[in-house]
Amino acid sequence: MQAVEIITALFGAGGLASVGLVFKAMQARKDGFNKARAQHIEDLAAWKSELQNTVRELEGLVAFYRSQAADYEYQLRANGLTPETSAVRPAPK
Repeated sequence: MQAVEIITALFGAGGLASVGLVFKAMQARKDGFNKARAQHIEDLAAWKSELQNTVRELEGLVAFYRSQAADYEYQLRANGLTPETSAVRPAPK
């Protein structure tokens, strides 16, 4: 008897509309999650691109200073001086 009452309550007097509203709410929640996930992926892509640009810029600076140091070393050696450095070679991994 209880099953009949539940089915009657569900399909009678707006019960079907309630089921439809629950379905719509679940779909809206899913759509909201998908939009948030898409935005998150876009943010990650933008951050990755920005990081890659920064890395390229820093690699360029490293190359510049490495070249400049080599030029200074050459100039010192060309004038009979031995350059002394406080740089420490990193340990091999």
